[in-house]
Amino acid sequence: MGGKEGARGYLYQSVVSVLNSLVAEDWLFVQIEPDTANDKVDISWLYENDEQEVTQVKSSINNFTKPNIISWFETLFKDVPNAKAFKLILIGTCSDPTTKFINKLNKNNFDVDELKGLTTISPYLDKLTVQLENFNLDSMESKIYTSLNKFLSYKGLTVGHHLLEMMTGAIVYQFIKFSTNGSRVSKVDFEKQLLEWVYFNYPEIKGDLPSNKLIVEFYHSTKVPFSNTMQSFNLQLLNTKCIEERKEQLKMVIEEIKSIHIPQIEKEMEKKAEVGIKQFALELLISSEYSTKKQQEVRDKTQRLLGILLNDDFFYVGNLKEQKVRLHTLFSSSPVQRIGDEFERQKFEKLEEFDYELEKLNSYVQQFEFLEGFLAIPLVLKNEGKQYDEKIKVLIKLPKNVEVLTPEKYQLPEYIVLEQFTGYNSILDLCLRHQKDSKVEDNINKSFIPYTLHRNFYDIEDRIKRDYSDFKWYLQTLLNFEIHNEADGLVLEYRFDELNPKENIAFPSYLLVKANESFVIYYEITSKNSQDVTTGKLHYKLN
Repeated sequence: MGGKEGARGYLYQSVVSVLNSLVAEDWLFVQIEPDTANDKVDISWLYENDEQEVTQVKSSINNFTKPNIISWFETLFKDVPNAKAFKLILIGTCSDPTTKFINKLNKNNFDVDELKGLTTISPYLDKLTVQLENFNLDSMESKIYTSLNKFLSYKGLTVGHHLLEMMTGAIVYQFIKFSTNGSRVSKVDFEKQLLEWVYFNYPEIKGDLPSNKLIVEFYHSTKVPFSNTMQSFNLQLLNTKCIEERKEQLKMVIEEIKSIHIPQIEKEMEKKAEVGIKQFALELLISSEYSTKKQQEVRDKTQRLLGILLNDDFFYVGNLKEQKVRLHTLFSSSPVQRIGDEFERQKFEKLEEFDYELEKLNSYVQQFEFLEGFLAIPLVLKNEGKQYDEKIKVLIKLPKNVEVLTPEKYQLPEYIVLEQFTGYNSILDLCLRHQKDSKVEDNINKSFIPYTLHRNFYDIEDRIKRDYSDFKWYLQTLLNFEIHNEADGLVLEYRFDELNPKENIAFPSYLLVKANESFVIYYEITSKNSQDVTTGKLHYKLN
């Protein structure tokens, strides 16, 4: 076999290997001529948990020998020592003894004496395979024909004999483009690239496409393109502009409070200042200064959230007094009347403002810390077919050891920030819901209508109860799935009303989970316009 025939044999065999693997094997990524340590690998498949299978294709006009085979395996071991499988594809001929050696190697059927001469490869024998091919142009093209037909049939495409022959002849010369020049490409992307080539060059077969084709994939505008594999991430919320701006504003208020100087008044002087006040009035007034317990609470929050330690002078408001008892009615309470000079009242008002905004910041941080404790899974439903579909049900199946955030498990926000976390324009909506972009439609069912819109007033306890009821209602529309505990894992059931062809729609929100190891997500899709159940799986890999 000359150099030209050898090169063609290598190319044809690579085409056959990859086409067959699209249907028969469960790999995630493939590389043609990957960049390895010694450049001895021609085809590399990557599986879950970063397991790798490597193949070397050899062609020769001379007989292959047993030393050749051992030597080529040794080079593969050195190149990728941790691969889960090593394969040689030999295009050419070999003697009968070598053929017998190949058969024994493939079955790992050597006796003790034979193993003594195989010390360099014996530790790997259960991982080794040799495939012997006689290069014959018609035979090679027949294999490509069969493999291509199998792949297209697997994709629901029926192609006539004449057209399939034309595609067989053409695909070899396009294969290098599919190989992506040594870069890693996912199975999903490889299939898509191959099918796009088929559709572009042979538009007549498009009529045989299934009328609908619904699939689930990962997608995030900045984290992951459409894919069935992704690296885990969690929501980075504590370092956002929202939190940083609130911190800076609070630091400014601290400086403003410190700038209001109130001289320390001795207790005796305080008593003298009260001489003109009637005794019964004194009994109705108390100091406006925060209690020791309250001061310590503010100190602790300030140090934890802002990294600033407040001293006693920060809380000092001089001789400022206020009513001991306030008048409350059903709908309001009387304003607090404070007795003191302008600086004392000004400082106290600033302290109240600081305390209120500090409590809001603390409540934001509590929410964001809770959400950051979960991993985010961004899912989209895609209609890659040619037909509108409706009444779509998607089942997402997760392992038992994966914990899912449900509305019942959600940590309710403090009331002081509840309104900011409720509704379609809320902080929670921005954090958890896919936002619409050029590739994906957002998913908002608009069923949430705040109860508070229908009531003008009620007492404070009723108002708080109704506001939390609103939040829980909204949360149900965001984490909008039914959950089923089954023997082999958790099943989440999602419903989609409709989806136009070539459109993509996000799931109602990111799926938030806790897990200690990478896992596989299985899914099933049924719909009104499909007679079949579509199944697939996604690989979520922990960093």
